[in-house]
Parts: sequence; C-alpha cells; structure tokens
Amino acid sequence: MNKRKLYKEIGMIDDDLIEEAASSKARIMRNHSFVKWISVAAIFCIFTSFVSTVFAVAYLQKNNLDAYIRYLSPDNINLLSNISDSEIKYDADKFFEALKTDDIYYQYIAINRLVECFNDNQLREKAIKRIKPFIKSEEKKVADAASFAVDILSEKYESDKLYKLADGSVVFTLFNNYSDYGSYNEIWRIKEGNLEKYFSFSNPSMYIKEILLSPDRKLMAVNTCSNKSEYIFIIDTVNGMVSPELIGSARTIFGAKKGYEVLIRIDNENYSSISNVVWNNNQEINFDAHLSYDNTEIIEDVSVKYFFDRRLFEIEPNK
Repeated sequence: MNKRKLYKEIGMIDDDLIEEAASSKARIMRNHSFVKWISVAAIFCIFTSFVSTVFAVAYLQKNNLDAYIRYLSPDNINLLSNISDSEIKYDADKFFEALKTDDIYYQYIAINRLVECFNDNQLREKAIKRIKPFIKSEEKKVADAASFAVDILSEKYESDKLYKLADGSVVFTLFNNYSDYGSYNEIWRIKEGNLEKYFSFSNPSMYIKEILLSPDRKLMAVNTCSNKSEYIFIIDTVNGMVSPELIGSARTIFGAKKGYEVLIRIDNENYSSISNVVWNNNQEINFDAHLSYDNTEIIEDVSVKYFFDRRLFEIEPNK
C-alpha cells in the first residue's frame, strides 16, 4: 500500500494536502536536479580549464615564439645545477646532445656554447652542420643565435654584433641581448685565428649592455649593468689596460664637490645610470649620467667627460 492510500485509509490527511505535498516534492526534485547539473557543469568547466592550461604550458615550453630569459648563471650556460665554477669543464658533446631536445632554452644555450669549438677544426665543422638548421627556427632568439654562431664558425665575420679592432682581431659577446638588460658578461676575442675568452666581468656587472670602439678602434668602452645600476669601463686593447669604473669614479668626484656623503655599498650597486655615450676622439669619451646619493633621495643629472690618456674627469651639471 502506498503512502497516499494509507493516509487516506486512516483519515490523517485530505486530498488537497496530498496534492500540495506532491507538488512541493516535485519542485524540490526539479531544483535538486537543476543544482546537480550546475555542479556537473562547473566541475566540467574547471576540468576543461585545467586541461587547457596544462596543454598551453606544454605548448609554450616547446613552441614559445618569444622566449624570455632574465638572467643566465654559470650553471645555466653549462646546463648544470649545484656545481662550483672550479668544477665546470667544457663538454662539446653535451651541447651537441642539447640541440636534439625540444627545449628551446637548451637549444639556445647549446648554440651559443658551441661557438667555443672554434679552435678545433673537426668540432667546428660539426658545429656548423648541426647549428645551420636552427637559422630557420621560428623562435627569434634561437634563429639569431644560430646565424651569429655560423657567421663566426665559418670565419665570415659579417655580423653587426662583431667589433673589429685595429690589430685585426675581432671581439664579441655570446648570448647577445638574451635579457632585457643586455648580453652575457664575457667578451671573447679571435686573434690570428685563435679564439680566447678576453675579459670577464664580475657582479654586479651581470650584463654587457653596449660596446663602443674609439674611432681608431684601439680603445673599447664597455657599458655593463645589473638590474639596479650601470657601469662603464675603458679597455685599452693594445696595451691590455683597463680604466677605473667611470660612473663610480664620477659619482665620488661630483659628490665630494657638492659636499654629499658618498658611501660605497658592499654589493657595489650604485643605483646610477648613463646614456648618450659618445667618443669625441681617440682618447676622449663623453656621456650623461644620473648619479645617485643618499639612498636615491638625491639624483644629480650630469655630463661626464673622461680623458683616457690623462686619467682626467670633467663633470658638469646638465641644464
């Protein structure tokens, strides 16, 4: 016997009440069903979004057409982790293997590092052959690096990223403009057919922002930077001499003239910047600088002129 018949039989409920109760139950069931489907739809949307994100990340990792690199450490460029500089040894085979991966960052690092095969004719020919296909890469960083590497390894020296010195040697950086801040902080030199690491900068000169040769191509101004500060050095490529760091020197000289307390941070960050670097002649360089004092509470906009042969500064406020 169903509940309706039982309740009518014992006289505890009338028909109108039963109909109302039945109608209410139907509404509840419909609402419950509606809520259930909303829940299912929501779960499906979340799952779809998650799956789409996973596939998007995987796609970007393999097909990132605008690869971003902020900083390359020595471990990064050696495709290693947790190893000291003294333990790092060049291993061309490792970089040839990296070219075979789908990882564009590995490919980019390997292409740059394989330039170091230059002095070994057999490895150099192998590197040219393996790198050439990457010139057609859709990833601009990879394609540009491949073009640059092949230009050097083929001894064509046509790239505008090469600097030809007065003695016939060629200097350049690797990982050119890999970051928004600049290139890797090492300068390489090819002289008389031999490649060597010419000059390395230490922190906080984490990046090489710009290289400018004097008109006679005997002096080389190198603008380096961190993500907080800028620096500039003059390298005498004939006599193997290097100037003091010019922004720090200018900051000290001008600060003393103005009566500012000039403190040198332990990390050597100066929180200063430069622009408009120009060689006036073979010994004289000029640039504008924003010099920072008192924890950046004071910024002085100045024009700096440096005479390399006389080791002399002229610093004047910009109007």
